[in-house]
Amino acid sequence: MTGLLLTLMIVLVVACLAVRDQTEFKLNKMRADLLGLRTEVQRMDEMRVEAEQISRWVSEALNRSASRQRKAEQYCRELEDMLGEMGIDIDVDEVSGQADASA
Repeated sequence: MTGLLLTLMIVLVVACLAVRDQTEFKLNKMRADLLGLRTEVQRMDEMRVEAEQISRWVSEALNRSASRQRKAEQYCRELEDMLGEMGIDIDVDEVSGQADASA
């Protein structure tokens, strides 16, 4: 009977060691996956920051472009008014249409 219990105990110890090794292997794999995911999160965060910066640059460039466009339109209206006061009538739309046709 003692031999049977001793054999059973040895089998249980071996089984526990085998399960522990498998669990340790799985934990190491999960730890490596977690580190990989952390690296991926950091990389994606850097990409997000870069994308936000590019978005701000594009937005600023569009705002500057729109401002220049408004000023150019204002200068064209002022020039049209000045020429009208001098008796020279031109239509800005007509002139821009001719420029588009020649291009």
